[in-house]
Amino acid sequence: MLPITLYKPEYNTTNSNLNIKQCQSGYTKTSPVSFGENLLTQYLNNAAAINSASVKKPEMANTVNNKPYKNDLRTMFLTNSAKILAIIPRTFNAKDTNGNEYIDGNEANGTFLNAIERLDEVKAEGFNTLHLLPINPPGKSNAMGTAGSVYAPEDLLKIDPMLIDKNDPRSDKEQFKAFVDECHKRGLRVMVDMPSCASYDLYQNKPELMAHERNGLAKTPQGWYDIRMFQPWEDEGKRTLNPKLLEYHREFVDMMIDAGVDGIRADVARAKPVEFWDIIIPYSHKRDPEFAWLAESYTYEDASPQANMPYDRPEDSLRAGFDAYYGQYHIFNEWNTAKELHDYVIDNLNMSYRVERGKSVIGSFATHDDISPMCHGGTIYCNLISGLEVTLPMMNPYFVDGFQSGDWYDYKYRNSYKEQTATDNHEMTVHQNKLDIFNLSRKPGGDNPEIGKFMTAALKLRDKYDDVFKRGSYIVLDKKGDPLDQVIAFARHRKGRTILVIANKNVNRHNSCKISVPSLSASQKLENQLPSYGEESKFQVSQGEIAVDLGPGRIHVFEIDTPYIQSYTKKVYKQH
Repeated sequence: MLPITLYKPEYNTTNSNLNIKQCQSGYTKTSPVSFGENLLTQYLNNAAAINSASVKKPEMANTVNNKPYKNDLRTMFLTNSAKILAIIPRTFNAKDTNGNEYIDGNEANGTFLNAIERLDEVKAEGFNTLHLLPINPPGKSNAMGTAGSVYAPEDLLKIDPMLIDKNDPRSDKEQFKAFVDECHKRGLRVMVDMPSCASYDLYQNKPELMAHERNGLAKTPQGWYDIRMFQPWEDEGKRTLNPKLLEYHREFVDMMIDAGVDGIRADVARAKPVEFWDIIIPYSHKRDPEFAWLAESYTYEDASPQANMPYDRPEDSLRAGFDAYYGQYHIFNEWNTAKELHDYVIDNLNMSYRVERGKSVIGSFATHDDISPMCHGGTIYCNLISGLEVTLPMMNPYFVDGFQSGDWYDYKYRNSYKEQTATDNHEMTVHQNKLDIFNLSRKPGGDNPEIGKFMTAALKLRDKYDDVFKRGSYIVLDKKGDPLDQVIAFARHRKGRTILVIANKNVNRHNSCKISVPSLSASQKLENQLPSYGEESKFQVSQGEIAVDLGPGRIHVFEIDTPYIQSYTKKVYKQH
């Protein structure tokens, strides 16, 4: 890594804001970050001290089970313990009473206060963490959709007025804090999205933060005319960061911590260099050591937005302080074989030894950027990925609101004209079969509640075999008679306890084969730990082997008595 320039903060005796001055120290970052007597320590200590007086510590705000609440989200990521539901607050509990799928007239969009009505439901479904997509006011100029994209913020330091109940006397930040507190009372952690780019309005209002092409035009990610890119560098050749952008994001972090938020999901993390995160993330830890960071970072692909963005480097993000990253499971439907899944799991496990212990991945089989899982095989596919999310290693299960009941995100108003608009755009922009992030749409939901019931059962199963699924080894099992490699077969093992997972990747047809299970007894009884669905599967156990005939898209989980299974196979992988 190249030497980077840090910034030495100084107190302004007449103003509580932080003055950041350049310091040409040439300090070279090493991993992990040192908190010794260096300029980074001074920056963190001084900035945290300036803001400490305004902090109401989250653990004093409310209680869980009669105990003071204390943020533990970072530890949860580092122990594969987070179970995450992603939501758009303005649609999360929207009241579409006339059934036209968007909010108009006297109908109520989602707010922080009416969102509280759904928190018990979220808790009962098995989640312990909410990922709030951006809560900032969207830009109104050059906008996409009639409400504006939640990823085109007008100002990172403001809260969207649409999320505020105008009949409640509390301020916007007080209402947001009330929502966070209600989440904490139920044991739900709150992670808020930090957009990677700016709206056209923000571009105009704060030009000192913005990036430009060589011809002087605003730098714009390909395919996204409503957003403009930030300029992280003051001098990229010297690796000198833009102090004003750094300060702007530090203030966002302060706003979140002051509200009791437990962590941040960094949108398109690669849009900022590792030097930027080398400062912002440790700063947050000076104020709250358990403040968690999730990087939207993939592995093989240069994910959207593409033009003007560097390629993903997840290892760099993890070394810079992120606790978890998105990973590549969202293209599971494109993988043709079980081997492709195994290879990717093993790649992640191997990578875990090249970064700080405990770094993890979320079970992002579908995010808000992806089409509905229903499009890949309906209820059967949704149940299949639910089962995989709770049983694969290094994993924090992750679902998008609407998955619980099979929302196709197929909005009837898609791309239609609407006279009333909050932006300069009258077109109700929606990406086909993707969660609407551009308009005031209905509350997410579909017609298949059985998906949510299976998902909840799967999350409970993860709790039942907590230690094995979180820290157990990953054993790839050999097969015979599966020429198209459609049967997924692996074991999770820890301290003599073995969980066997067998699934059919093909959601359209049965698949049969014989699976080698070292040290398995012919007398082993198989009892599926997941609810049954779809077409029936059949199993025949013999010594060291199981013959299977799997229904389309079926996943089965068994506890088996093979305490020494790891001694009989070389295909054993573990997370660092």
